[in-house]
Amino acid sequence: MADNTTNPTPWGPILSVSVTVMVAFGVILYGFSVFVTEGAAGADFSKTVLSLAYGGSVVTGGLLAIPIGQRADRSGVRGTLALGGILAAIGMSIFGTATQPWHVLVAWWLFLGPAGAMTYYEVAFVAVDQWFTPRQRPRVLGTLTLVGGLAGIIFIPATEWLVGLWGWRPTAHMMGVLVMATALGTAGVAMRGLKPPVHPPHRPESNRGLGSRLLRDRRFVIHTGAMTLTFFAAQGLIAHRVALFDESGFDIATVALWAAAASALSLPGRWLAPVLAARFNAEGVQAGATLVLAAGTILMFDGTQTWQMIGHFTLFGVAFGAVLPLRAMTMASWFSGPRYGVTMGSQWTITTMVGASGPVIVGLLRDTSLDYRTAVLTLFIALLASTVLLVATTRLHLAPGTPLRKNP
Repeated sequence: MADNTTNPTPWGPILSVSVTVMVAFGVILYGFSVFVTEGAAGADFSKTVLSLAYGGSVVTGGLLAIPIGQRADRSGVRGTLALGGILAAIGMSIFGTATQPWHVLVAWWLFLGPAGAMTYYEVAFVAVDQWFTPRQRPRVLGTLTLVGGLAGIIFIPATEWLVGLWGWRPTAHMMGVLVMATALGTAGVAMRGLKPPVHPPHRPESNRGLGSRLLRDRRFVIHTGAMTLTFFAAQGLIAHRVALFDESGFDIATVALWAAAASALSLPGRWLAPVLAARFNAEGVQAGATLVLAAGTILMFDGTQTWQMIGHFTLFGVAFGAVLPLRAMTMASWFSGPRYGVTMGSQWTITTMVGASGPVIVGLLRDTSLDYRTAVLTLFIALLASTVLLVATTRLHLAPGTPLRKNP
């Protein structure tokens, strides 16, 4: 790692970045889960329009992952975070004043999707790679994802309370300003003393050349396949599990309470997983966490007993919190350096393009079979396949100091 800071251990900046990630997730992702309800934007726009708006934002954010990663590699993350905060404020303002369905789509596709790509974990992971040594990264990644994991715990009840107090439109405006203020504060104050990354000279490489090289790298291909399957399953689960347990006869308030509890249960995993990965290897620990996700998923197959509902949320919460930092650690152990951002972006583009179809496919399977069993079995198989692929990557694990590849 290049020495690119005036402070050898920039804990202040990374904590500020962590808070920015937490606020962005809380407003854009978790806030949407409140805005879509009948007491908010769901009263003015159809579920189809709102779902299409959010789904499109995931796609546009994924398409921007590679150029955003390239910019972060060259110039650091400061400007990217600032721009993301501004786009979030504009997008939430358009959303809060929308009167036509196309207004909602513009807000989410053209502004909030890109804003998320610039303020979520992907950019923060690049900052960790640029600012910290390999020995420091497990603790830093644990801290980053632990703070980020507070988003649902804080912003779901806060957004719901503000919508009830002010209405959804003023709340949307205020939430957008909050993301902008946090991102600009991080970029303008907390990161002011940090220099852009300085990497040793390397041979220029086009996107096509980089893509070709990555596709020849078995580690990248197998790990990307595993992450795509995991993201596909996780998106399908998160989007439909409340409805699944509601159809199974559970009180929706009870299910929502356990969903919130799952967010809280993810916090220990976010901290402990990087520590375990440093002691053993990130790929193996990630395979174990994914297997636990699969176990939590199969509990939904029948899903009529209280222990099945509680078991699902408990296992999912504990394991899902570990997945994000483990992905970053695995990729950093292989690709840390001047192209880390664009490499992570390449993987995330593939992952989101395929994985974002999870909620749609689960919905189609539910509607064609009239229950969720076929969908749950599909998601369970996807997670088992992801586990197998992650185990396969452990055979490609390289000891520290071993050359990762020969230059083509």
